[in-house]
Amino acid sequence: MKTLLLICALNVAHGDCGVETAEVVVQGPESQSLVVCGLHGQAYLAEGALAGYLDGDHYLKITCTPDNRTRAAAPLRQTAMPVQPPAVEVP
Repeated sequence: MKTLLLICALNVAHGDCGVETAEVVVQGPESQSLVVCGLHGQAYLAEGALAGYLDGDHYLKITCTPDNRTRAAAPLRQTAMPVQPPAVEVP
């Protein structure tokens, strides 16, 4: 399962926020399940790595997709500096 963090403008509807419409796309680490995927997304947010993008004009959307769907999606744009993933402990 692939974790994608999408930063979309407020004028983009939540359902329309995707890889093609996001202003910033951050590819997170592989996840074993939806729960772990969500934890990875929350860890990025808690660490503050995305804080500069959440300026009141944008929002964060965390998506969790199986690998085969990620490969079929449009290629990710390089719009942000690479972010080192935070350490997430899974019980």
